[in-house]
This record gives sequence, C-alpha cells and structure tokens, in this order.
Amino acid sequence: MPTLFGRSAEPEPSKSGVISPLAKYKPSVFVINMFTLEEEPFLEHFNLVYNLTIPGLSPIYSEIHCNSNYTLCQVTTGEGEVNAATTITALSLSTLFDLTETFFLIAGIAGVSPKQGTIGDVTFAKFAVQILEYEVDARQMPSNWTTGYFSYGTKIAGEYPENIYGTEVFELNEKLRDRALELAQTATLDVGSEGNAEFRALYDYAPANRTPQAIAGDTLTSDTYWFGSIFDETFANYTKTITNGTATYATTQQEDNATLEAFIRFAKFGYKRNYLDFH
Repeated sequence: MPTLFGRSAEPEPSKSGVISPLAKYKPSVFVINMFTLEEEPFLEHFNLVYNLTIPGLSPIYSEIHCNSNYTLCQVTTGEGEVNAATTITALSLSTLFDLTETFFLIAGIAGVSPKQGTIGDVTFAKFAVQILEYEVDARQMPSNWTTGYFSYGTKIAGEYPENIYGTEVFELNEKLRDRALELAQTATLDVGSEGNAEFRALYDYAPANRTPQAIAGDTLTSDTYWFGSIFDETFANYTKTITNGTATYATTQQEDNATLEAFIRFAKFGYKRNYLDFH
C-alpha cells in the first residue's frame, strides 16, 4: 500500500505514490467516482500512472490516481453518503493538493425516472436534492394518503419542511453544466445490450422507450433503493416542494449531496470549488 513519507518540499514523485506531505499538486480536473464500475472507464482510458494515498480515504478505495503531470486526478469515495462525505473531507484537508482552481466532475451510475429519461441516458444536473423525510409504513398510513412520506416538522405530505438540516438542496454552476451538456450532445452514446432494449420496450411512451441521449436533469440523493411509479411520483413531488417548484428530478443516487456539503464547508474558508455532476 503506498504511503506518504518525507520532509522535502519539492520531492520527485514515484509511481509507487511515495511523496512528501508538503508537496502541492494542482489538478485542473478531479474526477469523483463512488465505486468500481464508475471508476473503471477513467482508469482504463486515461493514463493515470501515479497512485497516491492520503489519510481518510475509503479502506476499499485507498488510492488517488493521477496522470503524469497531475493535471487530471481521480478518487473513489465508496458508496453511500457517509463514505462520500468522509472521503471528500479527507481530500479537502490534504496538504498534498492545491484545489483552489480545480474543476470537479462527479461521475456515477444512477437510476432514472422513466418520465424524464431512459436506460443509458447521460444526465447533467443543476440541482442535487436530498431526501430527508418522515416515513409511515404504507400498510398503516391513513386511507386518504397517497404516500407515507412527509417532510420534517409537518403532518401531511406535500408541505414544505419546518425543520431544515441545510443539506437538502445544492445548486450547481448552470453555465458550466450547459457547456458540458453541449459538448456531450455531440457524442454518439452506446445503446447498450439487447436486455436494455427489451426493457425500454416495456414502456409505451417516451422518453422511457427511446434510445440514449445526453440530457439536463436534476438528481436525488438517498441511501434507500426504491422502485415503482408511486414512489417516482412521491419523490418528484418532494423535489418540487423542497425547491419551490424549481427542480425536476431525473436521476437517483446515494452520494452527491454529501459530496457537495463537504466541499461547501471548505469553500466557506477560502477553498474555491467548481463542480459538475453527471450520471
């Protein structure tokens, strides 16, 4: 396992990752993935020759990968909000990197609402929304309720929460998002497997039954995997409520609000950050 040793202010890096904690590398782009299937395309297609370890990374994903001049780096946080927040906090605290002018690309696999996209779509978010709600067992909820979920500090679904944690909504750089989307829309996307095509054909409406595209679409963070059209409607309504009708969720994932909160806390103390979120 690579470690960090030494006291030299300007060490010569090695491919083993043994470098000084006093060193400063200034990546232009830092890719953030959450687990193996997400990191593989970046590790396979970019020449990330250096493997670095800093305190606080995931025990499973214990290395940061960088190219030969450290302009492009990649980190894998581990899955779930706790892993994401911990890893990004460790990265932000590290003296190894100067991240003041770095662009961060959060790139992961996500679920997609069939009302907003299809299997294989690439979505770019303006808003990241976290699900923070009460839940009543559907078997015991009042007969006139359409969902067992309702906001903190309220008594029925659809009301704006009375209790706010501060991590419910993040708004990303729209101009950066739009430029990235514009470039992505020039690419030809893989339509996937025969199984993917068969699954799309189960829907009799677009966009669920069309071929993949690069689209704009907001993202929803939750550590609970959920399925079904009723849940889809429930959390679409929640997204509208918590953003005062501004956001429309397209994708679901487990980490993005945790990642963004960790960065925001450090940005408040002078760490400039530029974020791009796609799934």
